[in-house]
Amino acid sequence: MEERLLILISLKTGDLLLVKKAQNKLSEMIIRGTKQTFLDRPLAYYHIGIVEKEGTDFFVLHATKDHGCIRQPLDQFISEEGLIDVYRKSSPLINSLKILKRAKSMLEAPYNPSFRLDQPGYYCSDYVVNAFKDENIFHLSPMVFGPNGSVLPEWQQYYENLDLPVPNGQLGSSPNSLISQGHLKFIGAINS
Repeated sequence: MEERLLILISLKTGDLLLVKKAQNKLSEMIIRGTKQTFLDRPLAYYHIGIVEKEGTDFFVLHATKDHGCIRQPLDQFISEEGLIDVYRKSSPLINSLKILKRAKSMLEAPYNPSFRLDQPGYYCSDYVVNAFKDENIFHLSPMVFGPNGSVLPEWQQYYENLDLPVPNGQLGSSPNSLISQGHLKFIGAINS
């Protein structure tokens, strides 16, 4: 409990919260399709959000399937998401206020369930990439929907329901691909 409190107290605007416990079928599919290892650390995240510190209050800005792009109190985010890891840019942010301004400008945009960049709205990691675009720390990479270039059957069905082709190999992002780019350091875990 003391370690959790220390991590919460040390949060800064621009920190990233990565969620690692699947809550539903879609989050399980994201973890199964995009999990990887980076520096001998298994990466199995399905969601990501940006921390905003305002006085003594904390918020999370993120893109959600049910509500689109929102700003949510940290306590509510933690109670809904559960197992969360905190990451911070390895070098100091150039301008955390600019990141926050850009993130806020995307609030109320719809969620993009296709994860395709040619579709409207944002998905969680796309939201983060756009908020951080002037920091030049994240780049788009070929998306994966299964191991070794394969497409898991549940992803095939998912895209059939959207009436779109699976964007396997198309440029995009995932929470795991952002971590594996090597510009973030692990700060600690928040476990509810």
